[in-house]
Amino acid sequence: MPRLLGLILLLPVMELIAFALVASAIGLGKAVLLQVAISLIGVAMLGSLVTEAKAKARQNGGLMSFALDANHGLRGLAGLLFAVPGFITDAIGVMALIPEVRRRLRGFLGGADKATAEPVRASRQASPDMLDLDAQEWREIRPAADPRKA
Repeated sequence: MPRLLGLILLLPVMELIAFALVASAIGLGKAVLLQVAISLIGVAMLGSLVTEAKAKARQNGGLMSFALDANHGLRGLAGLLFAVPGFITDAIGVMALIPEVRRRLRGFLGGADKATAEPVRASRQASPDMLDLDAQEWREIRPAADPRKA
């Protein structure tokens, strides 16, 4: 744990050194543009994950789960690392997108046997006059026009 904390504290210094090396190789303007472009890609990746979660929530009858399966979790991590400015975090983000690295990381973390996470329903006490239906057991209909208002 102290090593990880030390690496996190050294990350800004290492990012500045990496930026200086990239800027000296390709030029300052190109390095800034490259960093901005990669950050925008990260924001777009995170946005696509949110869009997918919203679509999945509509399919589940409005139930939105923030539990991510292994692939979405690592895609989210890569998007977050891309969104943070810095070439070192970008390199780690690229590694999180490589399928072999994903597979090994899932095995290392112990999540290789469970491919997806199921949404968890909130447990609440239902009243006796309440009817609880799944999304496939009901459909929304529009009420008929009120003849008194005509």
